[in-house]
Amino acid sequence: MLPEFQGRGVATSATRRILDVITSLQRYRFVVASPSVDNHPSNAICRKLGFTLTEQVSAEYPPGSKRPLQVNIWILNLPSSGQDGTAVEP
Repeated sequence: MLPEFQGRGVATSATRRILDVITSLQRYRFVVASPSVDNHPSNAICRKLGFTLTEQVSAEYPPGSKRPLQVNIWILNLPSSGQDGTAVEP
């Protein structure tokens, strides 16, 4: 997000709209986000939109760089689309 647009709720709004689209597809059970532990705005978006913080892990970023990055793993459970509580497969 460009600095002049930060703090206006644009990223939160855009993420909410994407989640609405994903939910409407009725194909997925959950969404996972993995922002850096130091990326406070992205972690705040996850928190605001109802994601659950499940753990903090070390991940290589960018892939192949051998450079570790501490990330938070956030999960958002989506409404079920299957009869037995599971998502419908494509």
